[in-house]
Amino acid sequence: MPKLREIEINYSQIRDLVYQLRFDKKMALIKEITKEKRYQEDFYRFTESLVRKRNIPQMNESELDTFLHE
Repeated sequence: MPKLREIEINYSQIRDLVYQLRFDKKMALIKEITKEKRYQEDFYRFTESLVRKRNIPQMNESELDTFLHE
């Protein structure tokens, strides 16, 4: 199990703690996490892999909007 500053991390406990936050605090946490360069790189790689896996064609913005709402 990973450690954070020599503390054992239990992801279900972290999830439970985040669930207890007020909505505005959850959004602030998400905003802070998504600013990290590593997150942005990992998210980009993840979405690229989904596109390949699902054979999603390249689309412009309006085509993508239609596709996502179908």
